[in-house]
Amino acid sequence: TANIAHADMGKAPVNQGTYGSIEGGYLHQDGSGIIGYGTGLPPGTIVDVTVDPDSGWFGGAMIGFAGVNAFGFNRIEVYGLYGRTDDDASAASPPEAGISLKNADGSILVNGGDTGSTSAERRMFEGGLRFEKDDTANSMTYVVSPFIRWIDEANDTIVTQCCNLLRSGDVDTLMYGILVAVEPEFNIASNIALVARAGVGIYGYDVDGDFRSSDDLNGFFVSSVSDGDSGVGFRGLLGLGLKFKIGGNANLETFAEADYFSDVGTA
Repeated sequence: TANIAHADMGKAPVNQGTYGSIEGGYLHQDGSGIIGYGTGLPPGTIVDVTVDPDSGWFGGAMIGFAGVNAFGFNRIEVYGLYGRTDDDASAASPPEAGISLKNADGSILVNGGDTGSTSAERRMFEGGLRFEKDDTANSMTYVVSPFIRWIDEANDTIVTQCCNLLRSGDVDTLMYGILVAVEPEFNIASNIALVARAGVGIYGYDVDGDFRSSDDLNGFFVSSVSDGDSGVGFRGLLGLGLKFKIGGNANLETFAEADYFSDVGTA
């Protein structure tokens, strides 16, 4: 799964004192599509309608302290990131067909519904520390970053027939680990630098999922399933950007970054 990661690659804008940054932009979170409802076609074929909440936005902020001496690092940064993506779909029953919906336990809840709609949302927050050492002689910054990341994926589906038939899923994933990275920075003009990042990490994760289905008439169609998992995953990170010096101690950085997690819970 690809997710967002922090910018501010390479050297800090100051050698001593406090500095900070804000960031934001387009977010692509790659993951598995989520089945909402099915469209029934004669003679008995059901085509699944899926949503894929992979496009959205992100924002974040960081505060750093330069000129420190902590475990051999000369900088410490505290950062936080938030991102959100979503997707939805809806349809009316085709002629001589119907909309189908499964219970949370996998059995058929309705087959022959009139309309169907489904939506999905992914939200994430990451916070952590970045211990950094600038090697100015080799234009390189070395980073060790403990982090914690929370991801929530939610899905809601409604099919109408005699009443509204509902199914929802919610999966929370908590990750906690450490990342090590290198960040080279090369000046290509007096006020422009090419910056990059390559990092690897390891993390533990805990996943909890709740899935429910019901109707809004008498509660006859009711099903509830809960599940969970835990384990260890791998994190890989690659980034590339341009850093523009726009003032005495001010930089503007444009960047693209891919942040890979090997195991993430889904709804």
